[in-house]
Amino acid sequence: MTLFSFFEQKKVTKIKIILFLDAGKGNARGAVVEMRNKVPHILYAVSGERKIGLPESKESLSLAMSSLEEVLEDIARALQKPAFKNKEYVAEDVYCILAEPYYLSHTSVITETYSGPFTITPGIIKKLINSYHELLPETHKEVLLDSDPDTIHERIIEIRVNGYHTDNPYGMIANELQLAVFRTKINKKIVNLVTKIVRKITPAPLSIEPLSLAAFITVRNKVDTNKDFILVTVGNDVSEISLIKEHTLLETVSFPFGKHSLARLIASKISATAEEALTRLGLYHDKKLSKQSAESFFPVMEETQSLWFSYLEKSLVSLSEEVSIPENIYIFVDTDLKDMLGSNITQKDFASQTLVPHGFIIKTLDASSLSEQCTFGLNIRFDSILAIAASFAAASKEVINEEVSS
Repeated sequence: MTLFSFFEQKKVTKIKIILFLDAGKGNARGAVVEMRNKVPHILYAVSGERKIGLPESKESLSLAMSSLEEVLEDIARALQKPAFKNKEYVAEDVYCILAEPYYLSHTSVITETYSGPFTITPGIIKKLINSYHELLPETHKEVLLDSDPDTIHERIIEIRVNGYHTDNPYGMIANELQLAVFRTKINKKIVNLVTKIVRKITPAPLSIEPLSLAAFITVRNKVDTNKDFILVTVGNDVSEISLIKEHTLLETVSFPFGKHSLARLIASKISATAEEALTRLGLYHDKKLSKQSAESFFPVMEETQSLWFSYLEKSLVSLSEEVSIPENIYIFVDTDLKDMLGSNITQKDFASQTLVPHGFIIKTLDASSLSEQCTFGLNIRFDSILAIAASFAAASKEVINEEVSS
């Protein structure tokens, strides 16, 4: 019998297990989530940050999977501890969120205008998507439309009828129908490895999803945003930048510089380990460093901040080659990175490539701005990625309009 048993006939507490697989060694995270008044509450969390090390170039996938397995085993052990013994916890869902480079994604906006009014049915939507498949270039099909159904997700994330958003178009009379179809390709090897690891612990249904979609859904439904904006998520060794236009996720790019990268760079400048550098960032944010230590640490932090923003700017330049860049940027940040990625940004010359006429308007999404959609247990430090994963797990069945059938 597995740890999370479905067979005992007594009152149980349903939970969700959320996982995050980032690139590099020790870069998995996980949490146990309980729904409380329709809000996900994180009961327990475990992170690979205790093994920051240098990123591995060889066997990085096996190291990442080993980290994921350790995280799941840690969760399993935690639920056997006295603090959890007064209840029986049953995993009803497992969500594994993947960072780039473990997936490829693309959004296609399909618009069909008809000569006269018609009634929208599931058959019409399916026919419209299938006809669009036939028009895709062969190179695009090879990248995003793998013939193996286990490697591809295809979801409608936005529906507009006669120019207006709707969650349920069926039965509506229309002259124009527009669909935003989000496609994700995940290597079958990744899918099989993650599934094998999860099945050692629980038989609960498993969803493997891209970080860009999870972050977008979290922001779109819970945060007051403009219709056009840039969304940034900072992983351990990769940061992702998503372009949203008309409330639709269009494209995601990434650069290999995340939280652990920042910590390693700071560590090299202060003659410390990467773990010690992260601790120093937390102490700086909590104002627990002495005045002298804080003053000496600030220039190092500012220099590292500048490098991260140079990577971000280059990524925005690559996005701007085909479309205009919105002026609003939302950045998911952990508490210990808020001072580095969330302060004095508007004062920076961050539009040197004339990306936007009057500079960017930047807002950080941290514990305070996400408190109404995800709560953390006592002594569990806020983690932006886990907040995204928990919010997505809680809302995914409601906010994703429809998964396109093969």
